[in-house]
Amino acid sequence: MTAISHKMPLSGASHTAISSGHRHKPVDGWRGVAATFVVVAHAANYRLRDVEGVTIHYLQRISEPLATTGVQIFFVISGFIITSLLIRETHQRGRISIAAFYARRLCRILPPLICYYAAVLALTSAGFIVLPTSSLISSATFTCNTGIVDCDWWVAHTWSLGVEEQFYLIFPFAFLLLSAGRRGAILVAVLLACIIGTAVQRPVFHANFTSFGCIAAGALYATSPVLRSFCQRMTHLVPWLAVVVLLMLVPLTRYAALLLPLLPLLIAYLVFAGNALRLPRIILESRVVQWLGLCSYSLYLWQQLFLADVDRYLGTPPPLVLLPIVVIASVWVVEKPFIRIGRYLSHKVERPTQTVDQPELR
Repeated sequence: MTAISHKMPLSGASHTAISSGHRHKPVDGWRGVAATFVVVAHAANYRLRDVEGVTIHYLQRISEPLATTGVQIFFVISGFIITSLLIRETHQRGRISIAAFYARRLCRILPPLICYYAAVLALTSAGFIVLPTSSLISSATFTCNTGIVDCDWWVAHTWSLGVEEQFYLIFPFAFLLLSAGRRGAILVAVLLACIIGTAVQRPVFHANFTSFGCIAAGALYATSPVLRSFCQRMTHLVPWLAVVVLLMLVPLTRYAALLLPLLPLLIAYLVFAGNALRLPRIILESRVVQWLGLCSYSLYLWQQLFLADVDRYLGTPPPLVLLPIVVIASVWVVEKPFIRIGRYLSHKVERPTQTVDQPELR
């Protein structure tokens, strides 16, 4: 039984909003789901670790692998969105402006992150927390995912930003230099290499092979009409729910290592098939999940400061009620204004050019 109930097929649904410049609601919803997974896992396993009861015990067990799934969802979305935007720019302008790309990305990523660093440094100076200088340097240079420095808790979550920034550093240039046909081939090669790397590597906290594999899977979905068509044919509620169960329960068993190499493929299917199914879309497009998606970046940054193990605080832990207040302030006072600045700078550095015919993307 197919559950594709909306009028637009999966391939069109995934690209119409992107290509027209409008927001894609299911993708925003996935951001909200991913951030919620991280928040629930950190709250249950760290801030509320000492709470007694069967409920919190099971929540701790179930939520821990979901945090990993949440971050990998972010990576799939990132690969898809960035690639889709680059394709859109190629079609509209006949070229890609690397300077404009970085203007948008830097204004999107850095201002909220700098505000978070300022807060962490202020709390360190006040003696409320302890942050080693080496951890801060590693985080600020986006290398926490390399394992060169064991980044302390307060900035440990920026390992995922390291993966993102390394992707941004390489991919636009590769996209610019490669023909449309070769982009897909390179992404397939990267995805396969990451799957093999995950299979042979000892599991680590910052699973770079899995992370870059998820980014490659999202980028490949944006690039390949063949993959989108295949995913559309495979989009049914029963296998989608089976993937959900696999991602939730297998990590709790002795077979968890067998699942790791398949994560990029499973999470890509989870996201893109979920975009086309009625039940997931109802959840993804609900107001609460959409609001969480809007706040997902700031929520991901700031939850680390509020959801640490209570023993990490040198004083009384901050009240949890402050977390949504700080997140909302970060979104409206920092994120949104700087996103507009990024768009302005992007337009300033772009030179008008006549659009040229582009080869079909495969």
